[in-house]
Amino acid sequence: MSDRTRLLSALAPHRWVLEPAVAVLLFGLWLLTGLSFDLAGALASLLYCAAVALSRVLPVVALEIAWLAVIAELTEGMSLPLPHRVLATTAVVIAIFGISSHGGRVSRWFAFASAILWAPAEAYLLTVRGEVKFPQFGPVIGGYYTSQGVGFLMMSLLLGVVFATAWLLGFLVARQRVASASSARSSSAPSVLVWLASSGGAPATAGDDEPGLVRRLTRPQLTFDIGGAVAYIFFCLIADFASSLMPDASGRSTFLVLIVFAVAVALRRMSPAVSLAIAWLAAVLQMTTGHNILVSDIAVLIVLYATALYGDRVVRYAGLISAGIGALVASLYLSLTSALAQGYFDLLSTQLTGLALQFAFLFVVSVTVLGLSWVLGLLVRTWRNARASRHAQIAAELDRNRAEEVVVVEQERTRIARDMHDVVAHSLAVVIAQADGARYARHADPDAVDTALETIAATARSALVDVRVLLAELRQSQPEGPQPSLADVDHTVEQVRAAGLPVTMERRGQLDGLGSAQQIAAYRIVQEALTNALRHGDTSRPVTVVLAQAGRADGAPGIAITVRNSMKTPPQEQTTTGSLPRIGHGLPGMRERAVLAGGSLTAGPAADGFLVEAFLPVVAGVRA
Repeated sequence: MSDRTRLLSALAPHRWVLEPAVAVLLFGLWLLTGLSFDLAGALASLLYCAAVALSRVLPVVALEIAWLAVIAELTEGMSLPLPHRVLATTAVVIAIFGISSHGGRVSRWFAFASAILWAPAEAYLLTVRGEVKFPQFGPVIGGYYTSQGVGFLMMSLLLGVVFATAWLLGFLVARQRVASASSARSSSAPSVLVWLASSGGAPATAGDDEPGLVRRLTRPQLTFDIGGAVAYIFFCLIADFASSLMPDASGRSTFLVLIVFAVAVALRRMSPAVSLAIAWLAAVLQMTTGHNILVSDIAVLIVLYATALYGDRVVRYAGLISAGIGALVASLYLSLTSALAQGYFDLLSTQLTGLALQFAFLFVVSVTVLGLSWVLGLLVRTWRNARASRHAQIAAELDRNRAEEVVVVEQERTRIARDMHDVVAHSLAVVIAQADGARYARHADPDAVDTALETIAATARSALVDVRVLLAELRQSQPEGPQPSLADVDHTVEQVRAAGLPVTMERRGQLDGLGSAQQIAAYRIVQEALTNALRHGDTSRPVTVVLAQAGRADGAPGIAITVRNSMKTPPQEQTTTGSLPRIGHGLPGMRERAVLAGGSLTAGPAADGFLVEAFLPVVAGVRA
């Protein structure tokens, strides 16, 4: 066990302390920034901290306490200072993440609905009641300028995105706990982020895809991603700061946005969900600091591409939804900033039509660019899955072909065993009859004994060769029948001719001396070769069959079998079921028969068709 695994195991019983420690830290920051002595403000601060502290062990109670904190702030007469408001919003984000991570299904979806409702409430406390103010221009409606209403809507939308992102990360962490048991049984330790969220809360249910918040990368992949993020930083620095490298507030905020986007780019493959959340954080930071389009915004396209390529189903859909919402937010933000820059103070004047057209144009362009990046990632993912599926199919077909070849060989061995059984039984019957006859005739006709002994020797020698050929000792019972011999080849040739295939038969030299096993093998090889020519060859052109006396390289005499036929052009029969041809029974069966008879066989396409060549040895001492 590694030191890291031992450390995590030792800290496992104390994971519940994490959220209370964060709550204490938030409360300490409240004290450092000056805790409000107003009763409602102090109560709200304590409630926010309590919601964070209980988000793991009692998520339902934490959700209720968070609602009480928001209501307490809304009913407060005085607004809290801006640092308190930022800390309160941070506490809401942490509470939403914790409740979504450790709550049950019902409380988790209540937390999502609460996040959507909390966004306008927190935006109201930040803008209308707080210190974040927008320029006052346009008509006054209900005592507020139109610009204030638009700013409030923009802030509500931005906070809604932040809260929804925190909820999504918690939801993904909850799904990750489904695989925690298998990860614990494996040799590799889980990531620290998953380990921190693996205890407490209700058990999550498995989704359609394999849940995974953090993917394990190889060292080259990790190096490539980090190097790409560094290259991205240098590229954006050159593009954004080449003409305005000044230590002002705008330059510092631009650099901060760039760094946050770079972190999202670096994590895009390791954790697409976290990368998407960080990209949203950078986008919100960019808009709240007043920046328009920056070169660093290409990180959004990279992250959306990564969510479609590497994310599971939830992350993919989150990326698609982010593309739509991002297009809406970006077009609205750019339209409003453009209106401010051009002095369109009266939003209800005749300029409203132009502003609406500008918003529509920006929305179409934004949704097209963002959507295309997501679709491109999805297409690459589909292509990769198809390629992996093809490789798996090829491997499966190879395994199938091997298995079919093994089955064919075993079936052929069974057939050969049946043939050899009949041959050996016949030979032993002859031996027994000759021995009994010689025993009874030795006094009346002594010469008959020599003849019987010679017959017994030849028959036993042939039977011995057949027994050596027999490799399968056990077989199922098969019906007995007459065994073919070399003389039956002519009858097979006539049958094939009658079927419509012209066959030319030729015999060369002395073809005597073949044992029973060799004769059966020769017959079966010619029969199968002619059958294949009839099924797969060109039946309009003749097939040549040659049985010739021949010798092997080592000098052993035997018989050579040659069958040549023409192929169809183009093939009229489908011979494949995928990318690999199917293995039939013919060729492996012929090859197995030749090998078991002591010979060899080769078969394959030739220059002018298909050629089958076999050699079967002659058994010494066997009479014709």
